[in-house]
Amino acid sequence: HTILSGTSITLESGTEPMAINPSPVIVLVATQMGENIGMCARAMLNCGLSRLRLVAPRDGWPNNAATATAADADVVLENAEIYESVAEAVADCQRVFATTARERATNLPVVSAEKSALEISSVSSAGQQSAILFGPEASGLDADSLLSVDTLIHIGTNPEFSSLNLAQAVLLVGWEWRKSQGKTNPAFQEKEPAGKGDLDKFLDRLDSELEKQDFFL
Repeated sequence: HTILSGTSITLESGTEPMAINPSPVIVLVATQMGENIGMCARAMLNCGLSRLRLVAPRDGWPNNAATATAADADVVLENAEIYESVAEAVADCQRVFATTARERATNLPVVSAEKSALEISSVSSAGQQSAILFGPEASGLDADSLLSVDTLIHIGTNPEFSSLNLAQAVLLVGWEWRKSQGKTNPAFQEKEPAGKGDLDKFLDRLDSELEKQDFFL
């Protein structure tokens, strides 16, 4: 049992996920380079975040290149969970946030990194699990990956040079979360939302029943 920056973290052996509250899960989607996963792990631990999920990393897992750049953030890498899809990675989460440059192409609400941190803290205070998605280095999250997302995070960098590498994005969002500890969003009123996995099952059943009734022309 380890205490990191005021956050209680219980490490479990095998493939069972770590029991971490109130920190959000960091989900890296289709990351291309192991080195970037390692640098993200370092950025996470800098901010007291330790729960990492990887969706279809290009070079497989485990990855020696990730270990080489993690700068002793081994606890993050050793307990990383691997998934084949975003839907599986966030199935136990009630709220999902994502950093993406595609904000104008969706109808999702867009908030600053600071405001997202307050919302995540509010979610945690309500006993709910949240996740933050980060897309692959070259292209970011695609439309399918955004299907599970509730809110987009905008990082207010220089509009004339807004490009960030993956670890920088994780660090900035993680740092805002760290600063938000003990604070909540007064406007947050959501009560016991379903997990994404249960929501997907409901939507699948709804789709099936509508299909039987020839709803889709």
